[in-house]
This record gives sequence, C-alpha cells and structure tokens, in this order.
Amino acid sequence: MTGGIGSLFEIAKSALATSQLALTVTGHNVANVNTPGYSRQTTVLSERPPITGRPGMVGTGVYVASIRRSVDQFVDRQVTLSRQNMGRLSVAKDLLSRLEMVFGDGVTHGVAGGLTEFFRAAQDVATNPGELAARSVWLSKAQHLAFSFNQASSDFAGERQAINFHIRQTISEINSLSRRIAELNGKIVTAELTGQNANDLRDQRQQAINELADKIDVTTLEHSTGAMSVFVARGQVLVDGEVARELSAVEEPGGDGDVSVGYLMGGTRALSIGDLIANGRLRSLLEVRDSTLADLRRAFDRIAATVANAVNQIHRNGYGLDGTTGLEVFSTPAVSAEAAPSNQGTALAQGGGLTAPSLLTFHDYEIRFSSATTYALVDRTTGLSVRGNYLGTAITAPSVDAPLSIVTGSNDTLTVTVDGIASGTITLTGAASPGQPYTSGASLALEIQTRINADTTLQAAGKSVTVVFDTTTNRFVLTSNSTESSSSVDVTSGTARSSLGLLSGLSTAASGSYSGPQTFHFDGISVAVTGVPASGDGLFVNSYDHAARDMAVVLTEPALVAASSVRNGVPANNANMLALAGLQSRPFEHLGPATLEEAYRRLAADFGVIVNATTREFDANEVLRDQVNAMRAQVSGVSLDEELVALIKFQRGFEAASRLIRVSDEMVQTILSLK
Repeated sequence: MTGGIGSLFEIAKSALATSQLALTVTGHNVANVNTPGYSRQTTVLSERPPITGRPGMVGTGVYVASIRRSVDQFVDRQVTLSRQNMGRLSVAKDLLSRLEMVFGDGVTHGVAGGLTEFFRAAQDVATNPGELAARSVWLSKAQHLAFSFNQASSDFAGERQAINFHIRQTISEINSLSRRIAELNGKIVTAELTGQNANDLRDQRQQAINELADKIDVTTLEHSTGAMSVFVARGQVLVDGEVARELSAVEEPGGDGDVSVGYLMGGTRALSIGDLIANGRLRSLLEVRDSTLADLRRAFDRIAATVANAVNQIHRNGYGLDGTTGLEVFSTPAVSAEAAPSNQGTALAQGGGLTAPSLLTFHDYEIRFSSATTYALVDRTTGLSVRGNYLGTAITAPSVDAPLSIVTGSNDTLTVTVDGIASGTITLTGAASPGQPYTSGASLALEIQTRINADTTLQAAGKSVTVVFDTTTNRFVLTSNSTESSSSVDVTSGTARSSLGLLSGLSTAASGSYSGPQTFHFDGISVAVTGVPASGDGLFVNSYDHAARDMAVVLTEPALVAASSVRNGVPANNANMLALAGLQSRPFEHLGPATLEEAYRRLAADFGVIVNATTREFDANEVLRDQVNAMRAQVSGVSLDEELVALIKFQRGFEAASRLIRVSDEMVQTILSLK
C-alpha cells in the first residue's frame, strides 16, 4: 500500500539494517586501527528508489550503495617507491657499517698499525744491525703485518658469504610474496565478479606489494578484472593474474659460493637478471658484494702484494749474518687468470709465474681475442695496450766477485727490432781482453738501454726501450716504451746475445697471432693459454689476487735477515736494512702514486666518504618515508576520534529507526482497537 503503515515498517527496516552495517564497518575500522597496510572503509549510503503516490513520489528508505576503501593511488605508489629506496639504503647502510670495522685500526693493530710497526722495527735493525733481538722483533712485526692482511681478507670472505646467504633468503622471500599476490589476485577477481567489494583483500595485496618492493624494484598494472600484474627488474613479469613466476639463486662458476639472480622462463636455464635489478634490498646486496666489497678486497690485495714484492726485492740483494743472500721475507705473489663469464670459446688461462718481479705493476690485464687466431694484450687499469717485451733467459748475476765482461770485438754487439723497426748494429762499451767488467746487472742493463736508444735508425722512428735486470730471476728484460697495439721488442742477432741470456729469449708483442697452447710474457708475469677462443672472448689476468689472504712470512731465522748490502760488511753494515726502512716513504705508481701508508689511509678515507654518503641518503629518505606515510595516514588511516563520532551517529540512527518501528506498531494497534 502506497504510503501506508506497511511502508513505514519497510523504511524503518532499511534504516535499521543500514545503521547496523555502518556500525559494523565502523567497528571494523576501530579493530584495525593498528593493522599495517589497512585502509579505512566507509559506508556509502543512498536513497532507495521512490514510488509514485499522491500528491507526489514517496521515499522508501535507505540502503548501503557500497563500502568504499579510502585510498589514493598516487600516494600508494609513493609508499611503494619509498619502500624500495629504504630497502636498498637500509641494507647498504648495515653492510657498509660492518665493512667499516675492517678499518678499525689502532696504533699497534690492524693494517695501518702493522705497517707502522713493521717499518719502525726495520729502523731498529738498521740502528743495531748486529743484534739478533732487533732482528727477531722485525720478523715478528712482519708476521703481525701478514696476519693483519690475512684477517682483513678473512673478514671480507665472511661478509661475502653472509651476503650470498641473504641473497638466497631474499629470493626465497620474493617467491613467497609473488605466490601470495597471485593467490590474492584470484580471490579479488572472484569476489568482485559477484559484485562484492574486496577491500580487505586489496589491502592485503597492496601490503604484499610493498613488502615485495622492500626487496626488489616493482612496477604494477591493474586490469579491469581487478587482477594486478607485477613487474620487477625493469619489466620482467613476476605475477600475471593468478600465475606467479619465480626467481632462482644460480650458483656461479668458480667455486667461491657466489650466486646470481636467475629468472625462470620455463626452460632449463635461468636468465641472469642481476644487472637489471635497480632497487630494493637485492640491489644493495648485489652491489655491495660485486662492487664495494670486491673493490675493497682488490685494494687490500694490491697493497699486500706491493709490500711483499717490494720487501722481497730489496731483501734478496742483502746479506745475513752468515753471509747468505737471495732470501725472501714474504711469500711471493701469484699470477691469477680466469676466463670472462661471457666467453663462447674453449680458451683457458692458467696462472703462470713471475718472470721479473721488478717489473710488476699490479694492474689488471686482459687477453682479448678478435678471432680464434688473433689476440691483443690490454692493460685494463690504464686502458692502453700492454708494452711489447723481450724476456731473456737466466744468467749468473754479475757481481764484484764475478763480473760479466764485455770484450770488444768478441761479445759486444746486438741487433734489435722495436715496434717493427730494425736497428743497426748496436755496440756495447767493451774493452780488450779480459774486457770491460760490469759488476751488477743494473749497470749492464743501463748500458744496453743507452746503446739501443742511441741507435740512429730507432731514434729517427721515435722508438725506444727500457731495459732492466731482474735480480730475482737474473734475467734481462727489454720493454718497448710504446703503448700502441704494434708494440713489440725482439733481439734478432749480435755477439752479445749468448752471454747476456738474449740468445733464446722469448718475445711477446702487444698484439699478434695466437695458436694454442701459447705462453704470454708481459710486465713481469707469464700466462699459459690453451684451447680455441671465439671472437670477442677475453681472459683476465693479474698478479695480486688473494695476496692479502695468502701473505705469509717465509723467513724464520733472525740471523738470515739481510741487513747488510755487502757480504764483507757483516755485521756492522746496515745499508740494505735502511733501504727496506726507506720503503715507508717510497711512492708506488700503481698506488696513486702514493706510499703504502698513504694508499691505505686514502682507501680508508674514500670508504668513509661512501659510508657517510649512504648514511646521509638513508636519513634523507627516512624523512621522506615518514612524510609519505603521514600522507597515506591522512587518506587511508583510521582516526579513532572520527570513528567515535561515526559510532554515535549510526547508533543514534539505529535508535531512531527502532523508535519508528515502535511508532508504526502503535499506529497499527490504534487501528485494530477501532474495530
């Protein structure tokens, strides 16, 4: 009946139901006031369709048109981006802070303290060269210095292992979240197809996306069905509707435990996407492991190798208390070689030996192949071609007791080819029999270098060489001063070749033909290459890898410490130990140029700058995160004051609807009593 008492009951009924539902939604808001990711919900009320009557249309009550989720998509995207940045920076800050502890040097401990004490003890030996006590202290300081490098290397290895564990764990968490998002996608689509509001499910999905963004960079795309596609690592599909793809931790070759991030595409081999990951915790884990930590380890290795090589070269030239000579203090740095991960051919490099420790640069090198039969040697540290050289064979080192004599007309000529330019006949300064005596390899090397560089043909072509006599291997090494790809040196003839060890030496050019197996000699190292390379393949070589880990003192007897520069100067002569102590102030080109202590302090200072910059960026993003969260709270957060007002409002509405029912009932009773 239009406008009758029955319609009053219907209106009251709709008001009761609406108020009850509104109270339920308000209570749900209050209950979730502290739930992470929850978005405040509000009931949207609307009039029920009116009916036609007299004198006009009559209302029929109220209903809940929808339960609206209070969100701002722009703010939500900012929250997700903030989670990515904070995930990356928080991990970087923690990892760098732990690495900074490696530089916790004091006066008597750590690498810095070890270097200081080592050279101070060398000064003490120079002051008292005949005392065994001072020599013993110097050897103990050498052992302490080696231990400091060993400990730093061990710390780096431990951090690397921990990072690899966290990478695996993070990948597992990403996969769990992606499956969760896919599951929620299915529930949301099912619910909203039936006309329901999947507000709570959408909150849970957004919370899962934010947790995912904490671990890896994320972009999303919502479809008309309500499902959401999730992309990571610059466009790789992680979730598409109810389908979730997984990432995998792929063990890298080399046996050091490193893992890369693989993207499973359904095949047997995962696609490596580590370089595509731009944000989140995973980005920092990979970046610190492969860049920051690797650079630190290489820097420590380079300093350790420099110390060992420089000390050994000087010590070998000195004499102990019993007249022994040619002994080393530290273990010799080793040559390391490995194939580039992207190589397609079968070429392999085996770490060779040190052919001339005095020529070591401790740079990074690469043997590049432009074809299966063509190579080029490149100094990756400088970006230039490796200088071609000629490596002689070992001879008896010239000395005062046994000089090497150059006899005029007998063993005084050489002919060389430098960068493809052949010299004329080069005549060394000699004398009639028994000849011009050269009492050291250094003096004879200077004579050879001077005479070659004075050749008019080579001068006209702008070609020159550097000649050294390496006292460790007792070899002459001729090196072109050109850094062009044509750089090369070869000793082709001459009467002096045999006595100088240049008769059957080996020439290695900066570029040339390859036919495996083949051994390359350059900058004091040798590398044996086997197999067949493909075009574009590369082999990486250096002479310092793991030097900090492997550094050890091999000299154990104090009496063998070579303080004297001459045998007959024992025990009072201290010239060799003064030369060792002088290493403290000697600059090394490959370290800056800088001294050992300057290089270490610079390394510590540079790392400190990185740590401070990361901390500042973290603090700035923390403020930004708080601002973004405050913006979200204004839009989506639950205010208990507002909900209390809503509770009272809907409670009063419910009471009024109840009163309307009682009034309507009284009207019915009145009508019945009339009968």
